[in-house]
Amino acid sequence: MSLDLDRLERPRGRGGKLIARCPACAEVGADKSCEHLSILDEGRGSYRCIVDAFGKGSEHSKRIFELVGVHEKPNRLRPVPPLPRPPAMPKSAPRIPPLRRLRVGEMAAIATQRGWQYFAGLELLTRRGLLWHGYVFDDGHEWPAWIVTDASRRNAQARRLDGGLWHGIGDKKAKSLPGAEASWPIGAAEIGDCPVVLLCEGQPDFCASLLVAWWEGLDINRVAPVCMTGAGNSIHADALPLFTGKHVRLAVHDDADGHKGAENWATQLYGAGANYVDGYDFNGLARRGGQRVKDLADFATLLDPEDSPSAFVFADLAPISTDNREITGDVRAVTI
Repeated sequence: MSLDLDRLERPRGRGGKLIARCPACAEVGADKSCEHLSILDEGRGSYRCIVDAFGKGSEHSKRIFELVGVHEKPNRLRPVPPLPRPPAMPKSAPRIPPLRRLRVGEMAAIATQRGWQYFAGLELLTRRGLLWHGYVFDDGHEWPAWIVTDASRRNAQARRLDGGLWHGIGDKKAKSLPGAEASWPIGAAEIGDCPVVLLCEGQPDFCASLLVAWWEGLDINRVAPVCMTGAGNSIHADALPLFTGKHVRLAVHDDADGHKGAENWATQLYGAGANYVDGYDFNGLARRGGQRVKDLADFATLLDPEDSPSAFVFADLAPISTDNREITGDVRAVTI
């Protein structure tokens, strides 16, 4: 029996295990330190609560599974409707290395590098087939990397897991894999019947997208994250029909290129029949250390249950509350 990691409170890696608050203990107000529950094999093996003397098969164990258990096979957790697909694959598909799912420790490392308290959003992207691990060649070596791509495989971009730079392309943080179509919005092939699309600029914002939606209590099955890998890229013509009838919210980078890119994308999206297009404005928001919030990845560093942000990305799209947090604040969504 496996558990749904997205429903656990404060999951984090420790010594090859995943530690989190025990749902059965939390139900009676216990385990406020969020350390009773442990799951072996970096969160993919058997589970046990430290206060449960009988272990697997006990009433306490059964209650944990009732609260957060996976009752269906993983590939049936989220029904997949028929999806509109791009009319044709590119003549030369990107040279993508063998891919596998990210492990919990790798997700935790990415979250730590970004200053995020949670890696739930990374797990959600991984489950949707949008975030992967692979070895990418650069400057004479193969480096472990996290790679974003979708089912179309028309675009793929990588960052080193150790946070280092790609020296072979001039010390850049992000590397588009050879043959990638930079104008293809990664995630567009997976929009399906989701009514809301969060259009992001760059890998970090893309990886923060479902984290923010999850933390703010939005039904994540209603939102599709999509990544443009550069502000100067226009949305590929093959992808535009996939946005028809959608509410598209742009996570606008707080700089000149970000605003220019958002205006260009909004024009394209309205022309393609998007139902509504608006943008989230980060201007005036500050991080804990006083640095300004420039993008969605910076905003995700503010997600702290004990010190909530003053503004919320999805506050006008659904009633937002999680656990004991009642989230209210400045919406900051602006028409583009």
